[in-house]
Amino acid sequence: MYANKLFTKLLMAVALLALLFTAACDKQNAIKGPAEQALVEQGDEIMTVLKDGDLHAVRDVLSREAQQLLDKGFRIARGVVDVERLIKQNTPKIASWKFEQARIFTKDGAIRGKLDGKVDYADGKSGKVHMELEQQDGTWKLCGWSLEQ
Repeated sequence: MYANKLFTKLLMAVALLALLFTAACDKQNAIKGPAEQALVEQGDEIMTVLKDGDLHAVRDVLSREAQQLLDKGFRIARGVVDVERLIKQNTPKIASWKFEQARIFTKDGAIRGKLDGKVDYADGKSGKVHMELEQQDGTWKLCGWSLEQ
């Protein structure tokens, strides 16, 4: 009888710990405060720009370093390939997205943010979206991103 009570209490303790660990690791709680929410809002604005496909607007949301890399790529390809046409032909058509995780951190003295979530495409496929942003002059700028199908 005593063994059954002990076993029951032990089982309840294990169940409680499992619930606590599940809650602590829940991705739904990953967007915690106003700073992370502001990061998500900027990510939404950037995704809208990517969805619209306006290359000049895309350039405007890029970090200074990413702009320099883009400009260098255009200079190298100029006269050889129509880069704008190539990009427009190969850019996936985004239907919707939702960021599920937002994290702000410091890297090499710069304030950075990471966003992870889901993306749905116009062709019915789904995938993941990952963005890394850097705060420059008080505004979040896109350093890198990936869209997976």
